[in-house]
Amino acid sequence: MDLARETPVARVAGSGVAAAPRGDDRAPGAALAVPERTAPTGHTGLPPDIHGFTGRKAELGWLTATRDAVDGTVATPAAVWIGGMAGVGKTALAVHWAHRAAGRFPDGRLYVALRGSDPAGPAAEPEEALRALLTALGVSAARMPTGAAALTGLYRTLLAARRVLVVLDDAAGTEQLRPLLPAAPGCLALVTSRHALPGLIASGARPLRLEPPPAEDAREMLARLIGADRTAAEPVAVDEILLRSGRLPLALTAVALRAAAHREIPLTDTAAYLRETEGTLDAFAGGGTADVRAAFLGSYRLLSPQAARLFRLLPRHAGPDLTPASAAALTGLPVRGARRLLAELAETHLITEHTPGRYTLHRLLRAFAAEAPRR
Repeated sequence: MDLARETPVARVAGSGVAAAPRGDDRAPGAALAVPERTAPTGHTGLPPDIHGFTGRKAELGWLTATRDAVDGTVATPAAVWIGGMAGVGKTALAVHWAHRAAGRFPDGRLYVALRGSDPAGPAAEPEEALRALLTALGVSAARMPTGAAALTGLYRTLLAARRVLVVLDDAAGTEQLRPLLPAAPGCLALVTSRHALPGLIASGARPLRLEPPPAEDAREMLARLIGADRTAAEPVAVDEILLRSGRLPLALTAVALRAAAHREIPLTDTAAYLRETEGTLDAFAGGGTADVRAAFLGSYRLLSPQAARLFRLLPRHAGPDLTPASAAALTGLPVRGARRLLAELAETHLITEHTPGRYTLHRLLRAFAAEAPRR
């Protein structure tokens, strides 16, 4: 489940305060005072841990092992990419692990929302995010430098010889990220994104791609959100809820919010409603951040017009797998052009390439494709 999008605001857990307004511009070449290494006063913390978080044991263990591998070394990568489709739980995993790993980063945990897939507005500019990060690290507006290079230099200077975790949430692309990545050994950047970010991976970041959790973990998540007594009393209904939600954490959250607010409604009725609305996303509009349609729209709006058209045509394909040849038949394009569009859809995790040249579509993304607006 992805957290709510926000203006780029950096938080430092244990060593800083939330970012305030952008600083004033200073003339090029103006003297710049670098704050001392002592931690700024105040305490804000990471975003709250995710209520009902469960499962992902293998992924959590992998993140811890990766942190241990980069601790105090120069040659190993200092960044991790957590990717996957909208609503699969990238931010939830990153924030949950950041809370668990707090002791491993005694000099602070930074968090900044980069708005890479926010349907309400553009992604954060690197300078905007850097100013927020520097403010959280204790740089006053009067001492804020001008220009991306100066901001990046000061940011990396302040992180030198520190052990800091930097959570860069919902990244739009590698170019947005480059100035925000710490260079000091002992620091770790935890990047979440719906984009594949091959440039980041090529530079040494370790990839972690999330899929919907297995049925056992999804069932436990639902139990924590609405009560183990209810899920134990209606196991058949729970199984159908998991099936029709595709075990997508954001969809399960939307269902759980409604079920928790109406305990008088049996889960059997909830499952029946999902059955009746199959092929639409009407049952998964939980409002706020638990709105599956809004989450998918954030990915869809980033597509080129040609890729968006192919995506809207995908529900017409009846087979289990999609290939360049079947995409070409849908669009009337040459196979080579269809292959390029499939790669674009996979890049934003709107389809999944499970075998080279063969793609699948999550059931809720299929429903969204059938109703997606023309572009």
